[in-house]
Amino acid sequence: MLREITVVVASVLGVAGCFVGEGENGFKDSRPEFVQELKVALAASNVPFRVDAEGFIRYSSSHEAAITRIKERLEKEMSGGISLKLEDQESRDYLKSLLASMGLKYWVQPRSDGEWILWHPQSKKQEEEVMLKVAEHSVGSKRAKSAATGK
Repeated sequence: MLREITVVVASVLGVAGCFVGEGENGFKDSRPEFVQELKVALAASNVPFRVDAEGFIRYSSSHEAAITRIKERLEKEMSGGISLKLEDQESRDYLKSLLASMGLKYWVQPRSDGEWILWHPQSKKQEEEVMLKVAEHSVGSKRAKSAATGK
């Protein structure tokens, strides 16, 4: 009996020893688009995480370096670039569709003054091409609406 208890205690201590030095870290971000991108990036990188009831992303402290690298990369990707606010939903949808068709990643950022679309052109020429297409679409859309209303 004593031998069985010793084996059980040794097994429990052995399992507990595997987690020594590991804790759980977490953070919360107020930007839903950042949190969504982060969850996708963590899953793609095979970094285990969970989201708790309060919206904190929780992960093992052993993954701190990977989490930091991924967060820094996303912060860099999601800052800078071109931010464009278009007044009507049709134009916003057109821009999103255009960027997606060109294989360009974009983020939708809700702000107090409306919805902004952030993207990173690969060149000045590409930026100009997208802006020209958006302008052409906007003018064409306004003309079509004017013709439909007779104004």
